[in-house]
Amino acid sequence: MEQTQAPDTQPNGQPAVEPFSLQPYEIQAQNLFIRHPGNPLLTPADMPIPCKAVCNPAAIVINDEVLLLLRVIDNDDRSYLYVARSADGITGWRIEPEPLLSPKVDAQWYDNIGCEDPRITYLEDRREYAITYVGASRYGACVCLAVTTDFVSAQRMGVIIHPYNKDAAIMPGKFDGQYRLLHRPTAGPLEAIWMSSSSDLLHWGEPKCVLEESDKPGWDDGKVGTGPTPIEVTHGWLLIFHGVQTIENGWIYRMGMMLLDKDEPSKVVARWPYWLMEPSQPYELSAANRAIIFPTGAFMRNEILHIYYGAGDTVVALATIGGAGMAEFRDELTSEKLRHS
Repeated sequence: MEQTQAPDTQPNGQPAVEPFSLQPYEIQAQNLFIRHPGNPLLTPADMPIPCKAVCNPAAIVINDEVLLLLRVIDNDDRSYLYVARSADGITGWRIEPEPLLSPKVDAQWYDNIGCEDPRITYLEDRREYAITYVGASRYGACVCLAVTTDFVSAQRMGVIIHPYNKDAAIMPGKFDGQYRLLHRPTAGPLEAIWMSSSSDLLHWGEPKCVLEESDKPGWDDGKVGTGPTPIEVTHGWLLIFHGVQTIENGWIYRMGMMLLDKDEPSKVVARWPYWLMEPSQPYELSAANRAIIFPTGAFMRNEILHIYYGAGDTVVALATIGGAGMAEFRDELTSEKLRHS
C-alpha cells in the first residue's frame, strides 16, 4: 500500500507532524494497517443534534450488525453517548434520535458535564453488556459503569474508579473468578495502564501496573492508555493502546499494540516497540494543535481486524488489517524478538 503524503501544514497553520524514521519491519507493519477510503465515516453533520464533534466510539457486532456507541460533543462541550448501527460497519448508519446516556442534571452527580469515551464488553455470565465510560464533572474524570441488554436503555451502576481515571475497559470473562478492569490513573506526571480486580464489577482492588509510559523520548513518553476492549487471539489477548507524545503547545496521539497473557492478562507477553499508526490525514489533525488517532472500538469480522478511532477529536474513522497482512503481523508480534521482559 502506498503511503498517503501528509499535508505541509495542520489546519491551524502549524507545521505538519513529521513521522519518525522507521526500522524496516516497522515500515512493513505500518503499511499493513489500511485506512478506509471513505474516512471519516461519521462527522458532526451526521448527528441528530447540533454538535461540534463525534469521536471515540466503542464498537461491537450484534446479530451480524455493527453497533457503535459514539461520543457526541454538543456546542456547550457536554458529551453524550449515542447508538449507531450499520450492516457493513461503513455505510448506511442508523443513529438513534436520543442518547443512550446523557450527563445527569444533578449537580452532585459524577458525569454531569459529560459521558465520554465508552468501551463495551459482553459479559457471558451475566448475559449483558457492560459499558465503561469517563464521567466528567467538577470533581474530575472518573470511571463509570452502565449495563444494558439491548442498547435501547441502560442502567447506570455509578462510579467504579475515583478521579482521576480514564481509558477503562473490562476484560471479557473472568480470571480466577474475578473480573478485570484496565484503566489509566493519573498520579502527578505519571499516566500508565493499570489493571484491577473485582468480584461484583463495583468494588475494584488489587491494582497492578500493566504498561508504563516510556522513560525515553519518543512516541509514548507522555502517557499511555487502553484502547478498545482486548480481543482474544490464539496466543493471548490483543490490546490496542494509544501513546502520547507532548510537542510544543500540543500533543500527538498514535496507536500501538501489545499481547497480554491469556490466563493472567496483567502480564505483557509481547509489545510492538513502535507506533503502528500516526496522524497524517487532514481529518486526523485538529485545529487545537493536536494530531490524534484515538482507538476505542475493535473487533474481528471475516478474519479482518476492524479498528474504529476518534480522529482529530472531531470525527470517526476506520482502519483495518486482514488476510495475509494480519497473519504476517501476528507472527511478528509473537516472535521471540518482541517478547516482553
